[in-house]
Amino acid sequence: MNFDGTLADSIGFKSYLYTYELPKFAVRSMLAGMFLTIMTAFATVASTQVESSAPGYGRFVFAAIFCLSLYVIVVLGAELATGNMMFMTYGSASGRLPWLKGFLMVSTCTIFNLLGVLITAVFLVHATAFQPIGMDSFLAATVETKLAKPDSLLFMEGIFANIVVNIGVLLAIQAGKDFTAKFLAIMLIVPAFAAMGYEHSIASFVVFSLAGYGIGAEHFAGFTLTNGLMNWLIVWVGNYIGGGLIMGGVYAWLNKGGTPATPLATRR
Repeated sequence: MNFDGTLADSIGFKSYLYTYELPKFAVRSMLAGMFLTIMTAFATVASTQVESSAPGYGRFVFAAIFCLSLYVIVVLGAELATGNMMFMTYGSASGRLPWLKGFLMVSTCTIFNLLGVLITAVFLVHATAFQPIGMDSFLAATVETKLAKPDSLLFMEGIFANIVVNIGVLLAIQAGKDFTAKFLAIMLIVPAFAAMGYEHSIASFVVFSLAGYGIGAEHFAGFTLTNGLMNWLIVWVGNYIGGGLIMGGVYAWLNKGGTPATPLATRR
């Protein structure tokens, strides 16, 4: 599958926004953080209810609801850093974008993703539905699991998480304006990383923010600013390798050289 045309359009638009209309790029990034936080809070409440009556199944409910946030982000044109890792690396590897600019675009997107998360989480933890969420919740168990993982595991799971996420993104892009196809592509692929417990840097920031504001960092062993930032940074680097170098870089190489579109069997 040749993604060059569709990816080039997206990369060009993102680069234009970053260069000439930075406030719009920033707001689109904040919206991605907001959408992700809203859907994660919903997933937290639903999975906690399911886990209380059907232990072990809460993570599947969480995964199914969480992946809807990616569908919303893709359809509404918000800017998510983990997706832009793939876009920007592809753009740089294919000669459309300077490497430094691509990295700065991802970094800027990350900052405003996090700002959108922080602002949204402050308000969401006061919602009525969120009040029962405590140390016996699915959210608390998720945070404890993340804090207990060794750095090497965080790094590896960060790589695989963004490979899975960007498989969904690429399939959604190829679906064009067929929103049903976009929905199916994301719903069939993306829950894999959430259900498997892989590490997504922006989603991790959402989880830490909701738990910190809503439950209280003092209830978790090792939940300090230093540990939280180090946990997040390791995952972010892993995400960049998985979504950027592996997905973006490999597909840039696969699409180089003007490979004929004619199937091999019909060429003589």
